[in-house]
Amino acid sequence: MRRGIEYCPVTAGVEAVGDRWTLLVLRELLLGSDRFNDIHRGVPGIGRSLLSARLRRMRAHGLVTRVPDPDGRPAYRLTPAGAALEPLVRELGDWARRWALGDPTREQLDAGWLLWRLRQFVLRERLPGRRVVVEFTLSLPGAPDDHAWLVLSPGGDVSACRRHPGYDVDVWVAADLAELHRVVAGTATLAAARRSGRVRLAGEPDLAAAFPGWFAWRASEDRSE
Repeated sequence: MRRGIEYCPVTAGVEAVGDRWTLLVLRELLLGSDRFNDIHRGVPGIGRSLLSARLRRMRAHGLVTRVPDPDGRPAYRLTPAGAALEPLVRELGDWARRWALGDPTREQLDAGWLLWRLRQFVLRERLPGRRVVVEFTLSLPGAPDDHAWLVLSPGGDVSACRRHPGYDVDVWVAADLAELHRVVAGTATLAAARRSGRVRLAGEPDLAAAFPGWFAWRASEDRSE
């Protein structure tokens, strides 16, 4: 690969990861996406050809490998060098939450993207030993309510659905769409959102009480729930 003109570690680091799309692809890989379509779904705005180019570039820099999964389909895996970038990605997010993020604009409020991110946050080892269906009713002023579902299955399979999955619902989450974006981004806590009434939980009492502990929330107040 072409090297920078300076013999400097910062220059070398920027050469490897210092563009917007590479860092966002790294984020998706760190969150567990390893299929091309899943990575693409988690990075709104990137074209498929550009994503292919970024993955090739990351492979050339030794950040990613492409391997067959157990079914013989191509999957992308972080190398030790790529995985070692996790603290950098997390610190960048922490910095942005403090200094750069602000409130979401209306154009950034995307129920499909939000549900996909929640799917990635699921702590599979904490799920109950039975299938649980969570229905989200997401409200936005001036717009009809939006509905989405998470299906949390035994064995850790998690599906994000924009159509009713056909199973009985166990937990209902009614939320202000903007507030739930803030919770997922870590600029607000789930506990505070519930106290304000912007997020409400209902359903089977034991499951509704356990719901906050099923996710790796970014805000510190929620990490112990």
